[in-house]
Amino acid sequence: MAYDQLLQTLLGGLAIGCIYSLIALGISMIVRATDIMHFAQGEFMMIGAMAGFSGAMLGNLPLPFVLLAGTLGGGLIAVAAELGIYRVLRRRRVPLINVVISTIGVSIILQNGARLAWGSEPLAYPRLFEAGGVSVLGFNVAPQLLWIVGLSLAIMAALTVFFRFSRTGIAMQAAAQDPDAARLMGISVERATVNTFAVAGMMAGAAGVLLGSLFFASFNMGFATGIKAFVAATLGGLGSVPGAMVGGLLFGLIETFAGSVISTSYKDAIGMVTLIIILLFAPMGLFGRQGRQV
Repeated sequence: MAYDQLLQTLLGGLAIGCIYSLIALGISMIVRATDIMHFAQGEFMMIGAMAGFSGAMLGNLPLPFVLLAGTLGGGLIAVAAELGIYRVLRRRRVPLINVVISTIGVSIILQNGARLAWGSEPLAYPRLFEAGGVSVLGFNVAPQLLWIVGLSLAIMAALTVFFRFSRTGIAMQAAAQDPDAARLMGISVERATVNTFAVAGMMAGAAGVLLGSLFFASFNMGFATGIKAFVAATLGGLGSVPGAMVGGLLFGLIETFAGSVISTSYKDAIGMVTLIIILLFAPMGLFGRQGRQV
């Protein structure tokens, strides 16, 4: 592999890995807070992509506002799912597996709703990034990849600061680690759970805008991407926020380099093989907590 091709593949892997990380972060946060394997996270990403596309086309919005539209779209649909479905089921004390199955139902509903609202054809984003190449180490690379990596890392850094220094972020972590102790300290676990879904949906929505601008937006774009993000979260350790970040980047690089070396036709199969290997040899992932297995 030539050096310029290696650099392009590395940047492409980091870009798609950052997108997986944003979605995987939401999956890990929801697992940590509620023990729910959330299979509709990819659809939250899809709704964000569609919301961003609508903002770009209807309002001719620049990149920051398109990203904001997608972020809010993903966050709002996530809060609606939590308040309207998941919380109702938990209050009725149904088995956890029933709640997990309901996330599959939410996924199907959102797919079909998006198909009715935006149609079944792929939607091409307008140009949000510069078209010309940027020189990196003497080679031209697509500026879009640099923007996606930079924006994703900035979002993950902001999330880290939010969890470490804000009262809301600290309360969310406390409620996720020990709900009973959090209640004794005056923390509303129910509000913390809503905040968790809101943040998870917002990150998924931002990832949807970035992915849609890189390829296209479509009503069925969330399923395969959500499964890959689940693999990334599993690789890092379900319930681990740092693990989701690292797992997404690693999985993006694995998938991209495997597609470059072997064939892009087998990228999805390589991802599933990676998941099976993780389940067999490292069920807690790289940063998984003791007792937390897939």
